[in-house]
Amino acid sequence: MKRLCVALFVFILLSVALFAEPLKNHDSSKFSLGILGGLNIPQLSGGNNNELSRDYTSRLGDVFGLTASFPLVSKFSLRIDALYSSEGGKRNGIQAIDAASFNPQAPAGTYLYANFNNQTILNYFELPVMAKYSISLGSSSKFYISFGPYAGILLNAKQKTSGSSLVYADRAETMPLPLPTQSFDASVPTTSSVKPVNVGLTGGIGISKTIGVGDLFMDVRGAYGFSVIQKYAADGTSHTGSLFIALGYSVPF
Repeated sequence: MKRLCVALFVFILLSVALFAEPLKNHDSSKFSLGILGGLNIPQLSGGNNNELSRDYTSRLGDVFGLTASFPLVSKFSLRIDALYSSEGGKRNGIQAIDAASFNPQAPAGTYLYANFNNQTILNYFELPVMAKYSISLGSSSKFYISFGPYAGILLNAKQKTSGSSLVYADRAETMPLPLPTQSFDASVPTTSSVKPVNVGLTGGIGISKTIGVGDLFMDVRGAYGFSVIQKYAADGTSHTGSLFIALGYSVPF
């Protein structure tokens, strides 16, 4: 459903850009406001070799929101976005689970292992504030570079798991426990164990073209969060990272 909403968002954006009545005196030196949406490719890194947070790879998420540009001096502007960004990572295959899930008396830091699919989903409201440098590619096109800090406020977090597996005492799967095959189909809220604020740096490149009343643009941007996302050291020390590709349309005022 979320993918359908993003696809509809991009379709509407392109329709407005292609069929809007051209503006004769389009002025890119004015304040502009627009929308953007696209695909996010996030990943969790670090983990400090913690069994519960190691070996995550990229998952696919959504990114969409508003963008505003404030002209400063020649070729430079201040860009501020307000984004919904779905981040996190995935880890499929043999992985650690807290032994206390099966035995509440197990000592802290004791792990068992099973083979299943696991996604950590972190949804943020993000506010990037970037310096933007634009280079003209002709009468109606521009190439630009943007870079700056961002702050993210956690909206919600969850861990989605699926699959079934025996449970093992070792990662090599040589010591199965005397338990039946376990189902790992679950979706567990984890908002309470994730820090509510994440800060980092973001930057990338883009290209824009004047179409209709404003500019159609495409962003390719990366981000890295400096904050450790886990509240509790026992869960590891992971950082967020992402690469997103988005289309947008902005109108000068």
